Amino acid sequence: MRPLKNLCEVAVIGGGLAGLAAARHAARLGRLVTLFEITGMYGGLVATVDHVDGLPVPGKFTGQDLAINLLEDARKNGVRIFDTGIANIDLGKRLTLTDNENRIHNPEAIIVASGASLRRLGVPGEEEFSGRGVSRCATCDGGFFRGQDVVVVGGGDAAVCEALVLAKTSRKVIMVSRSPLKAKREYADKIAARENIDFVWDSEVSAVIGDGSGVTGARVRNVKDGTSSDIACMGLFAFIGGVPNSQFVPPSLLNASGHIKTISGFATADSRVLAAGAVRADYGGNIVEAMAEGVSAAEAAARALSH
Repeated sequence: MRPLKNLCEVAVIGGGLAGLAAARHAARLGRLVTLFEITGMYGGLVATVDHVDGLPVPGKFTGQDLAINLLEDARKNGVRIFDTGIANIDLGKRLTLTDNENRIHNPEAIIVASGASLRRLGVPGEEEFSGRGVSRCATCDGGFFRGQDVVVVGGGDAAVCEALVLAKTSRKVIMVSRSPLKAKREYADKIAARENIDFVWDSEVSAVIGDGSGVTGARVRNVKDGTSSDIACMGLFAFIGGVPNSQFVPPSLLNASGHIKTISGFATADSRVLAAGAVRADYGGNIVEAMAEGVSAAEAAARALSH
């Protein structure tokens, strides 16, 4: 049996699907793996999705089901899990991670799979009414708006999927989008078949309106002619893209948008650091790709450690 000289040969930062897949696979390749996840919400944003499609296996899965299965399998394969984030990565002669508990780790390879956070609207009322009508999880909070009108902001896959979830229980779902739908055809067809989903095109939310009881409406501005109008609603869900969770990554590894730049094999400018999933520049954005990138990054890390 090999001595346990380094309990953190491979450090995986982030417990989303890319991170879980990377940690699980690196452990199955015989590496000593430590996974760091700050939020405790394994699976990342996918954990809030009530139906995951596109997987190359039969059956229906929720995002949470998928995350739990990957997490349990990672643990069975010996992955150590720390419920904390990373404060800093030092790219010295020896890699050094400092976690949020001020513990020091010296992995031989790092896989950054910290994902992205939903972009905020940045408008008046958004923070004030967070948790009182403003939400980012239809599966979690949709039941609170049963029989009521809600607004969904965005036109991509995530916005459409959330609108479809809300349409099952809400009286009406109003989608506010700056441009035509960018969602995949399958989702667009599903949303077109729902009679209780309306659209406000060429528009953006400029303010969240409310009172002591919570959200009562959304102020919407047309981006073409500048006119404004108010939409009465009890809930507002915004899905307008993500911001990479890369604040702990050395600036030399980031591009202008804060995403990690990678070359072949998902390696960065420092070959000891790899990236996978939504934190990586050029990530395609679907669940299967996130998991595949995690596995590929784990393969690359294991090969590097074998040399």
